[in-house]
Amino acid sequence: MKLFVLGNPIKHSKSPIIHNLWLKKINKKIIYEKKLLSEKQLGPMINMIRKGECLGFNVTLPFKTKILKFLDYYEENVKQIGAANTVYVKGNKIMGANTDGKGFVSSLRHEVKMNLNNIKVFAIGAGGASRGILLELLKHPIKEICICNRNVMNAKKLKKNLSLYSLNCKITLQKWQRKKILRKYDLVINTTSFGMNLRENLNFNFCALRKRTVVYDLIYNPIETNFLKKAKKSNLRSYNGVGMLVRQAAESFALWFNKRISEKDINEVKRIILKK
Repeated sequence: MKLFVLGNPIKHSKSPIIHNLWLKKINKKIIYEKKLLSEKQLGPMINMIRKGECLGFNVTLPFKTKILKFLDYYEENVKQIGAANTVYVKGNKIMGANTDGKGFVSSLRHEVKMNLNNIKVFAIGAGGASRGILLELLKHPIKEICICNRNVMNAKKLKKNLSLYSLNCKITLQKWQRKKILRKYDLVINTTSFGMNLRENLNFNFCALRKRTVVYDLIYNPIETNFLKKAKKSNLRSYNGVGMLVRQAAESFALWFNKRISEKDINEVKRIILKK
């Protein structure tokens, strides 16, 4: 029996390192593999689950939205986000879930030790990753979210969508050209892929931020982007995406096996990835 992570490209994925370690821990004779495929192969992959040849899979770019039409049902947050990253079986139905937001919030609690009550968040980017983590944050008493995105229309669409779920949270926009981040923000998040290439730099101005402000980059490869290097030079608390990566994987694992991954096993696999 196998599990997969599906994507294109997929070579960069660290998911097999994570899941194969945990599968070994619970003595499951299941192998987790990367699979490079095209959109027309998504249907046959779903059929593998129906035939009992595959237990489920993770989905990464560019298939997180495209996979939805092949599923029987999907969880409420998938409807809100418009994307799934985990496919699993419940009863005799093939289900879709999105564990990114839960993984991010879990990382804030465990890696960052952050209290989410009344914090103000500055989010760079308005794509699927931003939508997923911000919707999850809105389940907590967040005071304000500011979205800054190169494409203004996408930022406005995200603001409108988030406003449907933000009873007590103020949702604002900041123009992309205005690079200075105001002092009031407690958490700054880069939700974009900009920075995966070490020649790329977002060029935001951190000079107004307080020393306790957390700067979090969802990117985990490279381990330290220019965005995080700049935050560190400004003496800000900086975190890469390894914590979120491992914790969203733990959420997927729980859906497949109804088993929670311990903090010990989460920390072990984090150390392995950081050494790679």
